[in-house]
Amino acid sequence: MRKLFVNAKDFTSKDEMHAAMRAVLGEENYFGSNLDALHDCLSSISEPTELRIVNWSFAARHLGEYADRLWRVLSDSTDEDPNLNITIE
Repeated sequence: MRKLFVNAKDFTSKDEMHAAMRAVLGEENYFGSNLDALHDCLSSISEPTELRIVNWSFAARHLGEYADRLWRVLSDSTDEDPNLNITIE
């Protein structure tokens, strides 16, 4: 199983959040700096993958409503891709 880790303290802005996610997912798997592109990437993972995101409360404070939309994208992606498990702390 592929295990990925991201610290939401890196989510100081939308651009920084996308950069952090791109870094953990790999440039070749994630194009575009928007939630649709992130969803496409996450919902098409082809190997068992665990993504752990820590310090979510930091992201919620800095991203506001965008953090809510991100949460929904993460949830929808796990619903669509049986290879993906996301833990948010």
